[in-house]
Amino acid sequence: MDGINRIFKSLEIQGINTQQTFLYGYFFNGKSKSTLEALTEELKKQGYFAVEMRNENDFWVLHLEKTEQHTRESLFALKQNFSKLARTFGVDYDGFDVGNSNPATALISNADFISYMHTHQNEELYQLGIQLYELQIYDKAGLVFEECLNKNIKPDIVSFKLGNMLSWQGDVENGLHYLEQAVRINPSYLNAWFNLGAICYDNSLYEASIEYYQQADKIAPNDEDIIYGIAASQYAAEQYEKSLENCRRILAINEKHENAKYLLKLLKD
Repeated sequence: MDGINRIFKSLEIQGINTQQTFLYGYFFNGKSKSTLEALTEELKKQGYFAVEMRNENDFWVLHLEKTEQHTRESLFALKQNFSKLARTFGVDYDGFDVGNSNPATALISNADFISYMHTHQNEELYQLGIQLYELQIYDKAGLVFEECLNKNIKPDIVSFKLGNMLSWQGDVENGLHYLEQAVRINPSYLNAWFNLGAICYDNSLYEASIEYYQQADKIAPNDEDIIYGIAASQYAAEQYEKSLENCRRILAINEKHENAKYLLKLLKD
């Protein structure tokens, strides 16, 4: 039920009524095309429509659809039936997806979501954003967090979350902008300083990475991960003596720190 609950929750948190009729897609896979074709004929008798049969690295994937109404429980029962049926054909049931009953229309438009979002205020609005963020529905979470910033609702945390999301999606420039905004609002925001350092390091901005990690180090001076971030950035920036010094700081705290031991070896070679 975990996967089913996650999908239903992701719909409900966007304001979608899960009791309505949807276009459900179902997926099966196996090594034999003819076997999946036989399964297709069996499921057509039950009202399912074959969308496509495609080959992926010598493995066949069958996609069928049907417009119907489901609860969590009925989908779980259907999953069990499909799994049992798939075994009789020597293939595997590989899950489902959900779309609008009218396939030409998005399941939820931005306009619909924004109207739903505006029914939330203050803490409720912030919690909506957090739930979307945790479910990795980043486009909608971004809309909510922007609204939170407009309303000055927990601006440091919201800026931090926005910065993370944008960075994860490859928009590093704007990701750094929001993380920097988070530490301007809250200079003691340790996780924001740390993430600034990590993102700059990952994008070869080593001097900036050192500065951000050092800010984090002032807040948590004995944190191995922070000190290692400084040492690794200094090594990448060819500040070898400083990197060596920080490796020794780490090993004084934790002599078993494998990354620090490896970096120290590189520095001594």
